[in-house]
Amino acid sequence: MSDDKWNMVSITIFFLIVQFLLMIGLAEKGYLDYIRSVAVTTAFWIGYTFLELKYGLCMNNYVRAIVVLTLVSDGLFGYYFNLYSKSFIFDKLLHVFGTYAFSLLTYILIVQLLNNPVKRSFKFVLVICLGLSIGAFYEVLEFITDTVSHPILRSQPSLLDTDLDLIGDLIGSVFSGIHAVCRTFINEDF
Repeated sequence: MSDDKWNMVSITIFFLIVQFLLMIGLAEKGYLDYIRSVAVTTAFWIGYTFLELKYGLCMNNYVRAIVVLTLVSDGLFGYYFNLYSKSFIFDKLLHVFGTYAFSLLTYILIVQLLNNPVKRSFKFVLVICLGLSIGAFYEVLEFITDTVSHPILRSQPSLLDTDLDLIGDLIGSVFSGIHAVCRTFINEDF
């Protein structure tokens, strides 16, 4: 097994163990509503990993690790340690970091589908647009979740929260754009 495959398997196994233990911990605390969110992020990552293997996609292990860190932080710190309700800043910081991580993930996947290399100036704009799109999509999902399931802890308690989340998404997108311009991923000119 190559080092890249071994790292992919190791990171994924680590993620699955942490998520499983997290769901048990949330059940013991009586946070049954949060288990669904952790299960969805776990299913998302399993689905992504399956597609990566099936279609022979390559992902930088740094990017893989920061996406997993984002997903674990959401469940562990946000739900288990209840920082979404205890800390105003945690959600904002996770938006910055999560958008940074998911912008790079999406950028690397999209560039692999293109036949021509992306020019440096376009790369910066592309990554920022991807990050802002992901952030806006996530805000729409939060709105739908709040509207349909009426959770105890709303994802969008106010317009200010939504606006600050989008500002965090912009900051994370700019960081990922700078990173994408200054760094080569997977030993290719992405």
